[in-house]
Amino acid sequence: MKWLILVLMMSTHADNSKDTFVFFEPEFDTVEQCMEYVYQQAPEIKRQMFIEYQGKPIETVFCVRQDKLKKLLEASDGTPI
Repeated sequence: MKWLILVLMMSTHADNSKDTFVFFEPEFDTVEQCMEYVYQQAPEIKRQMFIEYQGKPIETVFCVRQDKLKKLLEASDGTPI
């Protein structure tokens, strides 16, 4: 199973949802590969999120299994994540 990067932003909306961003590329074969990439690319990830979310800070970055992410998104069915 592949691993992806999920970024949660610090801001919370009125409905308690959070801005989230999923990097569908690159994909990783192991959580260790994903974590190493996030560690090495942290400045670039921060830069991309700064641009995407107009300077809002990052709360946390996760490495998640692709199948778990799909289940999470399907389960939310339009409700805040």
